[in-house]
Parts: sequence; structure tokens; C-alpha cells
Amino acid sequence: MTFAHPWLLAAPLLYLVIRILRREPRSTVSFPSASFLSSLPKSVRQRLREPILNTLAFVAIVSLSVAAARPQKIMVVQQERASRNIVLVVDASNSMSARDFPTSIGQTTRMEGLKATVAEYVRTRSRDRIALVIFGNTAYLQSPLTSDTALVEELVKSIQPRMAGDGTAIGDGLGLALKRLREVKEGTKAIILMTDGVNTAGQVSPIKAAHIAKDLGIQIHTIGIGTGSAPILNQPLGGMLGAPLGPMADFDEKTLKEIATMTGGSYFNASSQEGIRQVYKEIEKLTETEQEQPDKTIVEELYAPFVLIALVAYLLGTALAATYFMKVS
Repeated sequence: MTFAHPWLLAAPLLYLVIRILRREPRSTVSFPSASFLSSLPKSVRQRLREPILNTLAFVAIVSLSVAAARPQKIMVVQQERASRNIVLVVDASNSMSARDFPTSIGQTTRMEGLKATVAEYVRTRSRDRIALVIFGNTAYLQSPLTSDTALVEELVKSIQPRMAGDGTAIGDGLGLALKRLREVKEGTKAIILMTDGVNTAGQVSPIKAAHIAKDLGIQIHTIGIGTGSAPILNQPLGGMLGAPLGPMADFDEKTLKEIATMTGGSYFNASSQEGIRQVYKEIEKLTETEQEQPDKTIVEELYAPFVLIALVAYLLGTALAATYFMKVS
């Protein structure tokens, strides 16, 4: 239970202070000797009058102050919505080894920069179903659609360049993602493709996969990773201490834009970790649906019983003061 105006709970203390300050001095009567008055017995009515009337008055004041503070019971109700089904399609080809990806502590490879930000994104998708597809020379389903985001996050962190071969089969990666989403009957569906953008392998062309996605009503959001052409590091310290450099990693922006436009998705270029974070924020806005509503807050007011208690205490005190405990001056 919470209070809308908790400061009003101090009202009873103010009432007690006023009562003490306004207490009337006891009247005295001049007698040569008043010692005999103390021996006179007090009636039950006299002994009970002050404690009972003061208690009823205090109960009324406390109850009114609690009611005025507006005690409330607040409940947050999560609105039901159709779950979102999102397939992450991640390029694990050798070109993702290019070290041209800025971070807050310096440059790293495209793969390491991508993994860190994708893991962050997956961690926030507790109410969605996520699948993970990686592709190189061929495509593999690392995780089916699942709400176990912790599992998907760990699988994302385990991705390494060339683990699916040296090539870049973008079309096969999209095809495998579409196969999984085609089987889903409920909820919105979307694919997020992350690659440095040159299709060099596979059985399905990226454009053909985009046509299939369009026919199925599945949006594909594409993210181009990197800044353009960059040397691929064949060793962890490539470019340092005389380690050899590999071929140049090209960046095919045209194809990624065409895929996104054809399917009603959006294309983004992410050349840094912060850039990817911003991209995922934009994708989040794009994948919202009309079924999604913010959580509903229900506030239940609890002041009514305290008002009733105050009223009963006041009426009872007034009635007793005017009848049984009536005092004649």
C-alpha cells in the first residue's frame, strides 16, 4: 500500500500538540482545608469519561488523516500482445575479421564489435522469440525461435569468423531464416541481416530471397557493417609486428538497400558499436505493431474504510458526550 499524500499522516501529531497547548487549567475552590475532598470516591462515569472520549477523538483524527493521505494499491498489468518473431542473420565470413570497427576503447574487428552490441540487443528482448542464423560459405541455424534470450546471447558471443567457411552466402542465410519464419503462424515476423555485404557463395541469390520474403510478407532490415574497404587480418595481431594482411573486405551497399526496399524493411549502415546500438533502436520502432500496448497501471483507492471509521468514532464520541458522559458546568 502506498500513499498519494503521505505528509498528511502527520496531522494526528499536530492535533496532539494543539490539545496540549489548549489544555484548560484545573479550577480550584478555596477551602480552609481541602484534604477531605481527595477522599471522596469517583464514579465509574467520571473515571471513564476522559479516556473514552479522547480515544474516540484520536481515532477519528488518525482515520481522517490516513484517508486524506489517499492510501492506494497500485498494480501493473502487462498487456497481452502478439509475440514478435525475429531472426538474426549474422555474417561469419572471413571478411568480418577486418579491423575497422571503432569502440569506446579503440578499434576492433567487425565481428567483435558486432557480437557485443547484438548480445546487448538480445538481452532486452525478453518478450520476443529470437532465432539465430549464421552464414559463411554456407548457412547454419544456431538457434531456433525461442524466448530463451540467455541461450541466444551466449550463442551470439560464441560466433567466430570462418566458423561457417570462408565465403559469404547472404542468400542462403536469408533463405534459412525465411524457412523458419514460414512455419510460424502467429505474431509479427522480421529478419535482421548483418553483413559487410558481398555475396560470394551459396545456392540462393540475395535478391531471389528478397522476392520470397516479399511474397511471404516478411520484412528484412539490413545492416551494413564497417566503413567500406578494409584489410582483413589473418592473425590476431594483423598489421602489427609484421603479421601479414589478407585481401580487402568490400562493402556492397547497393544490394543491402535493394533487399530492404523490396521487403518493406530499412537499410542502415553501422560503422561503430554506437552506430549499431542506434540502428537497433530504430529497428525497434519499425517492428512495433498496433497490437502492442503499454503496460496498464491500475490504482485502487483504499480511503473509504478509514472515512467510515472516522465517522463512526466522531458520531459515537458526540453521542456519549451528550448523554452518558454529559458534563454539567
